[in-house]
Amino acid sequence: MTTEIASDEMAGDGGAERRLTDLATLLHQGFSADEAALRVLLDEHAGELAPPTATLGDPDALWRAAVGFDVDGLTRALDKGFALGTYAEVVDGWLLPSLHHMGLAWERGELGVAEEHFASASVHRRLATIFDQAPRQLHAPRVLVGLAPGSRHELGVLAFAVALREEGVDAVYLGGDVPLQSWVDSITRHTPAGVVIAVPTKEDVVACRRLVTALTQAAPGVPLVAGGSYQDLLDPHVTRLGHSVIPAAARLAGAVRAKV
Repeated sequence: MTTEIASDEMAGDGGAERRLTDLATLLHQGFSADEAALRVLLDEHAGELAPPTATLGDPDALWRAAVGFDVDGLTRALDKGFALGTYAEVVDGWLLPSLHHMGLAWERGELGVAEEHFASASVHRRLATIFDQAPRQLHAPRVLVGLAPGSRHELGVLAFAVALREEGVDAVYLGGDVPLQSWVDSITRHTPAGVVIAVPTKEDVVACRRLVTALTQAAPGVPLVAGGSYQDLLDPHVTRLGHSVIPAAARLAGAVRAKV
């Protein structure tokens, strides 16, 4: 990774001098070369991703209903949101933009932490219900979906698992904060057609990198794909899903079905 930063300097990248200065400062503070390089890349990555854009409904309805723990209002907001179209239309067109707007409301101080958790838990339950109701296809390729140790922002990866189910893939959702050894045991004992992880925050990058290394060593023949805001900071051999749920699920479903 340090080679990537140095190569930018040789190429005359205007920001390379600043990156090398930041790298030298971190090394002086006692970070290893890889840790320092990763922190520099994380800082540069912040703000690069364009926020999801709502094409359906009101993306502020969800968080506004969460203010004051309005249970009935939140239920109505979810009912209305998911009634805007098919799941394929709603997840990218309304749900993910609404979650983004909820995060912005929290940053502005208009939504408390407990209120945000209240809303997120309601969304999680709704997605879990849709996941359980989606029919499983007999003899469909199996894909394991979950998060790295310590990673708990589940909504995006659970929404993706639902999309895979609806694409006819036998998506097995492992949830958040899955221990490293449990991941290794699952992939070696069950030999899935693929594994999906997500890197939702920059705090998850280190754990995801360790998970990628462990899974690649344990089962090098099993395809490993990643989504989430910080997916681009994983090793180059990890396939990136991009930032739209439905197109990515369709591509992955087609790829794993072609293997069977």
